[in-house]
Amino acid sequence: MNGPPLIGITGRRKKGADVDGILSVQGELDIDLYFTNYGRQVSLAGGIPVLIPRDSKAEIVSKLDGVLLSGGADVDPTIHSPEEDPSLSKFEPGRDEHEFEILNGAIENDVPVLGICRGIQVINVHAGGTLFQDIPDHANINKPCDDKHHKVHFESGSQLSEIYGSEIEVNSLHHQAIKKIGENLKVVGWSSEGNATEEIIEAVESTRSRMLAVQWHPELLPGADPIFRWLINEATQ
Repeated sequence: MNGPPLIGITGRRKKGADVDGILSVQGELDIDLYFTNYGRQVSLAGGIPVLIPRDSKAEIVSKLDGVLLSGGADVDPTIHSPEEDPSLSKFEPGRDEHEFEILNGAIENDVPVLGICRGIQVINVHAGGTLFQDIPDHANINKPCDDKHHKVHFESGSQLSEIYGSEIEVNSLHHQAIKKIGENLKVVGWSSEGNATEEIIEAVESTRSRMLAVQWHPELLPGADPIFRWLINEATQ
């Protein structure tokens, strides 16, 4: 590989009318976007961030050195837990299928993957796992995005413990979380803070591919977060 690694970042699809300043005649046009914090952290870690367009196929991953599955809307409950109440979820049609396809491409091409918030949920559902539909007490959406809400404890000897140590304080913007762990995934981080009645899975590692995922938002915390350095180091190999 010549030069810094190319890191593809998945994002949201919005209508032009959802974005301030767009011409009214462009209101029904689609826009693919992601929050710049993801790209900023990739850049700080030494990579080049690029958007993975929604209309791209799995083949795009063969052109990338790493993939970042970003946060966003819920995973469609009909995919992982059809018995759950769909009214408790707000999902984005088409995004799940697209990111599953990107994951397939990453696994096939041995491209490292970092999942953040929604990303950890997508990785788990893709691997056959399920999600808790609604755990509102675990969210912290009424405070600044970088407000540290609780601690995450890591399994000794895990990649995440090597990155962060035994525990860290994190922010928390999610109302869903992993319930049943998916195949070839290992739980390596958890929390039991706030009003949660049981431990909440906060981090997983793949046992078969180069893949890490966390439930909090490291891209929103101050400074250069070391988990992005992990992604860049893996992407350069």
